[in-house]
Amino acid sequence: MIILIIYTTKHLNQNNMTPIEKAKELVEKYANTNGVYGASKRCALIAVNEIIKANPHSNPFNTDVSSTMAYWNAVRKEIENI
Repeated sequence: MIILIIYTTKHLNQNNMTPIEKAKELVEKYANTNGVYGASKRCALIAVNEIIKANPHSNPFNTDVSSTMAYWNAVRKEIENI
């Protein structure tokens, strides 16, 4: 159990990025691909929604220690605010 907690806590925020940094990174990556800012925002939201649906670290309690769900939900909200 300790190994699982260390693993999920370590990977809670990808590459130590804040949700707003991750949101901006995703939108910029898609903007570089298609050149259309509005479309890149929609693509980033689709990607994050797919991550949330397939999140292997989610749990019924949705706690920060054992889930990355909170991080990706925060990223989704930041993308929506961009």
